Amino acid sequence: MTLKRIPIEQLIPGMFITEMDVPWYRTPFLSHKRLVKDQQTIQLMKQHGIRMVSIDTSKGLDLPSEPPATTQHLASQQPPNADIPAPPDHTPELMPEAEPHDHSSTVIYAQAQEAVERIFEDLERGIPPSPEATKAIVSHMLDQVLNNRAAMATQLAIQKIKQFDRSLTTHALDTCILSLVVAVESGLDQPAQEQIGMGALLHDAGYVRLPRNLVRKREECSGQDKTLLEQHCKLGVALLSEQPGLHEDVLRIVREHHERANGSGYPAKLGNDQIFHLAQIVGIVDFYDGMVSRRGTRQAMIPHDAVRQLFLAGEQGLFEKSLVEILIRSIGVYPVGSLVKLNTGEQAVVIGVNPQQRLKPLVKVTTDPQGGSYATPIDIDLATPSPDHTIRTVLRVLDPSKERVNIGIHLDQGLSRAA
Repeated sequence: MTLKRIPIEQLIPGMFITEMDVPWYRTPFLSHKRLVKDQQTIQLMKQHGIRMVSIDTSKGLDLPSEPPATTQHLASQQPPNADIPAPPDHTPELMPEAEPHDHSSTVIYAQAQEAVERIFEDLERGIPPSPEATKAIVSHMLDQVLNNRAAMATQLAIQKIKQFDRSLTTHALDTCILSLVVAVESGLDQPAQEQIGMGALLHDAGYVRLPRNLVRKREECSGQDKTLLEQHCKLGVALLSEQPGLHEDVLRIVREHHERANGSGYPAKLGNDQIFHLAQIVGIVDFYDGMVSRRGTRQAMIPHDAVRQLFLAGEQGLFEKSLVEILIRSIGVYPVGSLVKLNTGEQAVVIGVNPQQRLKPLVKVTTDPQGGSYATPIDIDLATPSPDHTIRTVLRVLDPSKERVNIGIHLDQGLSRAA
């Protein structure tokens, strides 16, 4: 068999771990399945109380054929079949390990989603995540935002289309990713990026302390139900504070993400200069993501219409205008996944954003001026002159449901080629 359970003292760089004897949320590792690359990783594992691990010798190094004296001593105390892995305990796996060649945004998003689901499952049991576990997820997502922001934006759009009703965990992950995009666009340093990502990931943690049916229909609530729902900010802080070591800035984001610059927010009705800067960013992203997500009986808003509402919210003083501007610059006036009519009469799907020319996105032209489908859709950057010298501009935004266009197919195709 290729699986072996060994004490941490026998672990060496080059071995591939499949399991640890400490729950994932008490370690700083996003996945327990990993190739050990250096001695520092082993030392970090020891510091977090890991004593036994399982290794897969088909994916990494095996134990030395001539074990050292300490190993021989341990072996003398083990039964002959000690190499057979012990029955797995109930330590939850954070997420499945991707194959080495598979780093597509689809796989990365799915892994992160499973990780966040584990966090919320533990929160429902009253177990807040460790700062290290939360930071590991955020750092992983931050790497993807820095390395391939376009692919992550496309993945977010695909998830919005494919999932009928957005769960707390999916909303948490999407808010985290988009908040990281805004943090990078704002020029925040890495510690601030990590804090905003952690705060965004956990901003709705308090909802697990409220009745599930109430949370599910929160967009339709009023009166006492709405007042109860507004307690989720304080409940989240109280729950997360049970785990020592979480940065105060992260807790402030959880506490203040529903405060509004004009003092109309909750729970403390803070004014613009009193609201934590990072909490304002998460609040704006939360506001936008809520509009473009289906919740209960409420349909998702077309992204372009949500951007318009976001702009109006800035004009009305709900949010600091400069922060609204940064988010719009990040997602574009025509966000990825928008269906548009061009001045040529063609239809196109927005597949990318030009941050410096927000009215000229990257599009996939799908139909000709007469409405017939192109056999092979044409990828065009509206900010760049086309080879045939045709000047294309966005005429108006269309509703995919009314036009009976499956946006997801076109985004999936683009993502597959990019992967």
